[in-house]
Amino acid sequence: MLTMLTTRRQRAVATGCSLFLIFLIWQFVSLNEYPISVASVKLWPSSTKCSATMPLEELEENLIVPQKRYRAAVASSFGFHFDVYLAVVWTLERVMGRSPTGGVVEVYAPAKFGWQFQTIVDTLGLYHGEAKQSKDLVEAINANKGDGGIDLVVLGTCEFDLRKKWSEELLAAWDARDAEHKFKVVCIVHNVRDSTWQQSIPQWSQRNAIRILPIAEHVAAAFKKTFLINADSPNATIRSIGYEDIPVDVHVPVLDVPLAVERSPSRILSNAVIQGSFSTVRRDYLAIFSDLKDSLARDPKVWGYLPLGTEKNASYAVDTTLPDPPFHLHLIGSGSLRIPQELKNVVAVHTKLSYPDFYQLMGSMDICVPGFASGNWYYDAQASSTFAMAVECDVPILVTQRIRNSYTYVDDDKAVVTRPAAMREVEALHALRTRDASDFLDRTGIPWDSYTARAVVDMLRLGWTRDKGEARAVKEKIWRANERVVQRILRDL
Repeated sequence: MLTMLTTRRQRAVATGCSLFLIFLIWQFVSLNEYPISVASVKLWPSSTKCSATMPLEELEENLIVPQKRYRAAVASSFGFHFDVYLAVVWTLERVMGRSPTGGVVEVYAPAKFGWQFQTIVDTLGLYHGEAKQSKDLVEAINANKGDGGIDLVVLGTCEFDLRKKWSEELLAAWDARDAEHKFKVVCIVHNVRDSTWQQSIPQWSQRNAIRILPIAEHVAAAFKKTFLINADSPNATIRSIGYEDIPVDVHVPVLDVPLAVERSPSRILSNAVIQGSFSTVRRDYLAIFSDLKDSLARDPKVWGYLPLGTEKNASYAVDTTLPDPPFHLHLIGSGSLRIPQELKNVVAVHTKLSYPDFYQLMGSMDICVPGFASGNWYYDAQASSTFAMAVECDVPILVTQRIRNSYTYVDDDKAVVTRPAAMREVEALHALRTRDASDFLDRTGIPWDSYTARAVVDMLRLGWTRDKGEARAVKEKIWRANERVVQRILRDL
């Protein structure tokens, strides 16, 4: 009897070890970070090949959780966000390209990529096919309902793309397939508060056919929280939808933009940029303008300007006798915004830029200022493109700890310059330009031995310049995370 028990224990241990070994192999393959080689920064726009090259050694394909999706259609009928969903195309092509089982990616988009984005596609090698019309997506899905058909549909802006018409047509196409050939829908999303399209989620969730793909971590967290609340609803019908089982991942749309700008690490901070909509609800332009006027009035020379003239409608003029270049605040975006007369030579407004011109201008900036209004949704519900754009262009971002906590993909001193919240944007720019915080601390009466003062000292110690190696490391970390997400999507994990 003792011998039999011992044998059973040995078999149980052996079985347990085997299962644990299988689990370790699954974890290794599904979660492993594929290395991306570090390539030199190329000149814009002469480069015609993306510098985020494939790894030198391919890892073994997961035999336990095999790839299940082989033909992906990335589609949108929205006339914007090309850089967002083509970033997913780029990741899909990289991951599928090194998989032994392969796969193909198709793009369905509006008639033409606006703002010369096709130049970006060709230069960076984001997609190696010809984009088809978005209106042809459903027909293409229905053209082959069996082996070799489209088995993954990635919608570029679900807030627009999964509204009633397309959702109904895609559902009909899904229902028309047999159980072995169902496709999955992946929703790229930007804003959890945009809820109109979310009325389509229950039908897809009940079919176990949808996953959510926000472009920033705080938006993913907001969706997960919302889904858990819905899953715990007192309404039995809502509980049965399966909200808590909807996969939510993150794919950060950072491209490998080659830059022609060579920056001296000893240069003075001269060009700051606020990128995005000119809405004063989203960004605190008015407070920034007011703070900048006050700072210029106290000491215009620090900023590179002469004292304000006494004539009516006077504007600050550049002091050409100074050795350092003057400070300029660049606004890149859309909409209308009144610039104070005093600042007309300080603030430069850029609108209707093509993508190549945008990247060239953005890449010449010294620092990026998000400029969020304090109660804005950008902190907890909606993703701003500012951070991805700045990372793409190797521009450090002036942030607070609150922003770092939200946009965790830039929660890295290699990507950001962190100011204490007590120090407003213009005060931080002043200190970084002069490399001296005494004006701020003396004027506000904040003790030099306070936590705020220590944070200011840390900000100045780290400085605002970042070298290419640091910027590259941030991007490669994002690309590896994106690849892991795509690996899970292709395996239905």
